[in-house]
Amino acid sequence: MSDEIVRVGVIGGGIWGNYHLMAAKELEAQGKVDLAAVSTRTEKSAARQSKAFGIKGYTDYKAMIEKEKLDAVTIATPDHLHREMSIYAMEQGKHVLVEKPMDLTTSGCQAMVNLAEKNQLLLQVDFHKRYDPNNIDARNRVRAGNIGDLQYAYAYMEDKIIVPSEWLAGWAAHSSPFWFIGVHKYDIVRWITGREAISVLAYGRKGMLKEMGIDTYDSVSAFILMDGGMTCTIDVNWILPKQFEAVVNQGLRLIGSKGIIEIDAQDRGLRYCLKSDGNQTPNFSAIFAEETVFGWKSVKGYFVDPIKNFLLNVRFLKSGGSLDRLSGRYPSGHDGLKVTRVAEAVERSMREGNVVFL
Repeated sequence: MSDEIVRVGVIGGGIWGNYHLMAAKELEAQGKVDLAAVSTRTEKSAARQSKAFGIKGYTDYKAMIEKEKLDAVTIATPDHLHREMSIYAMEQGKHVLVEKPMDLTTSGCQAMVNLAEKNQLLLQVDFHKRYDPNNIDARNRVRAGNIGDLQYAYAYMEDKIIVPSEWLAGWAAHSSPFWFIGVHKYDIVRWITGREAISVLAYGRKGMLKEMGIDTYDSVSAFILMDGGMTCTIDVNWILPKQFEAVVNQGLRLIGSKGIIEIDAQDRGLRYCLKSDGNQTPNFSAIFAEETVFGWKSVKGYFVDPIKNFLLNVRFLKSGGSLDRLSGRYPSGHDGLKVTRVAEAVERSMREGNVVFL
């Protein structure tokens, strides 16, 4: 086996873990990756994913890391588990891709960044909105000065109530709509504009989910002052009706002295109606191609592109490349730290009812 082939294990075999597994499997079919194993919470899910992907299944991620001689680990688990798993993997010398948010505390993020730098390891965060072609186009236009002096940004992201009440029922109380989806919108605004937060004022509402036994916010509104005088308002919720036509509804507006950019990420042009499902607008950007790549169905889109990007970055390092050469080409641990610092300020502002300065 070539030294440049990346041996990877996936921690988490749920909804998002599937994307990690599919992305790695496609690169395996191209001779670039060796998808070795998956670790999930239960024997049942480990056996299911083991059979589906032809790999070893574990229920102990530490055992997987110790036994499989991995180069890299990708982590798609509940938010509050990210730090522990990432630190253990990096202590064993493994490169890490972790889902957002990197951790729920700035101190945890800083510990992860420090360890990655100490061990000269790649620590990448899956802020997959950066890989959406619409957002890339907006960034290029803003950075070229096309819309002039930035005045304000408005971003919104709204999930159906099935996300916290069904998909994440076991751990939604450890999270909030800002931690789960708001961090995406803040990261994409700072990535497009190059601006960082100075202060935060936020408000949250509890009600529907608390009545269902899930003690977390239904919705959060955050007003963020960024450097250069630009402001950013982010509204998020995860209580849209189950009957809403898409799992997520989202958009972004950027206003400058010379123009405006609007991105409607909800209506991507495809709608259908089935007797079984009613009206549907499938706007999740993952395309499962009909053609096969060496016997494995290919999968494309911004949901899987960052996972492939991470694995190819590790391959670059294995072939003699340096972390310095990769700098600025991926969402880093420092990006994860800056986003968590703002999300932590949002939570504090909601608790205290005050402006929080960063």
